[in-house]
Amino acid sequence: MSQISRKLSRKILFQRLYADCFYKNSDTLFLQSFFEGKFNNEIDEAYISEMHSIILAKESEFLYIIKKFAPKFNITSMHLIYILPIFIGMAEMIYLKEEIPVKVSLNEGIELAKIYADESGKRIVNGILNKIFENYENIKNDTEKEAYNKEFSFFIR
Repeated sequence: MSQISRKLSRKILFQRLYADCFYKNSDTLFLQSFFEGKFNNEIDEAYISEMHSIILAKESEFLYIIKKFAPKFNITSMHLIYILPIFIGMAEMIYLKEEIPVKVSLNEGIELAKIYADESGKRIVNGILNKIFENYENIKNDTEKEAYNKEFSFFIR
């Protein structure tokens, strides 16, 4: 029996979110059609589902946080392959029910950028996630993040 791989689950989550930017689909349909059961025993479907829900629900907050702590980056023109690892790292750090050390979430977001982004993207993701890590306590307690403009979205809803 294969072990559940969180790294593989993160990669599949990244691909699921990337697909969501171009068409609307359900988790079940995505997993069935895209992977055709090849990873049945290797992925953490509960993790993917929870993280997917968090990221879609908290996207506007994540954009607010990125704008606040990395103001020199234009979020609306930033490439998806830079944004999605940041969203995954932030969702794990701030909202995931399971306790994952913040530094692990930061490093895993950077690892996703190494896989999917170019060298420039890796540096951008690293810089933004490190800023978020440095300000983690302030971000957790920031009540203004709920008020961010919800009109912009990367995802098809």
